[in-house]
Amino acid sequence: MTISKVVPVVLRQQYGDVQILVFRHPLAGIQIVKGTVEENEALEVAALRELFEESGIQKASIKQYLGVHIPKEAGPNWSVFLCNVYENLPDGWTHFCLDDGGLAFQFFWHSLSEQPSDEWHSLFQDLLSFIQKTLKNLT
Repeated sequence: MTISKVVPVVLRQQYGDVQILVFRHPLAGIQIVKGTVEENEALEVAALRELFEESGIQKASIKQYLGVHIPKEAGPNWSVFLCNVYENLPDGWTHFCLDDGGLAFQFFWHSLSEQPSDEWHSLFQDLLSFIQKTLKNLT
């Protein structure tokens, strides 16, 4: 079986600015939700499952496939999906994720027009750049 990774991207418009949902991982810097596709699982299903598992967002659907991001480190490529969310999301929240024995992820919004800070994990800095470029090419 080939291991695949998925990235469910959530955006919002706030004060004329497009923002992306990100979280502060307690051990590994700022990240975007990403996870592993389970055996015989469709990529879209995996993206929505990972969104729920890592953020607690339950009411979502796939809006658009954004493409494949090839991370710098060796391993599987990441299939990136833009998601619609059908619940009101606050400006920030903490979600307890069962990954690595249980971790508290602190979610917040990052402006797509801003570059990531040094607090961002380097793999996710590259992913943010891929998302920014891809969305720019769609408009």
